[in-house]
Amino acid sequence: MEDIQSLRDCKRRALFCFLLVTVWEAVSGQIRYSIPEETHKGSFVGNIAKDLGLDLKELSDRGVRIVARAVAGSRCGN
Repeated sequence: MEDIQSLRDCKRRALFCFLLVTVWEAVSGQIRYSIPEETHKGSFVGNIAKDLGLDLKELSDRGVRIVARAVAGSRCGN
C-alpha cells in the first residue's frame, strides 16, 4: 500500500514539474534589438515600453528591469 502511495506522489510531482515548466515558458519572454557596429554610444535603439504594449507608469509599477549585455564574441561598448 505504501508503494502505491509513493508512486502516486511521484506522478504528482512529475506532473507538477511539467506544468511549472510549461507555464514558465508561456509567460517568459525576451525582446532583442539588433544594433549595427557603427551605431554611436547613446543612440536611440527602440521604444521598449511601446514594444511591450505598456506605458512608462506601468513599467515602473511592475518593477521592470532592463538588462543590457553583449553577445559572446561581440565588440560592444567600443
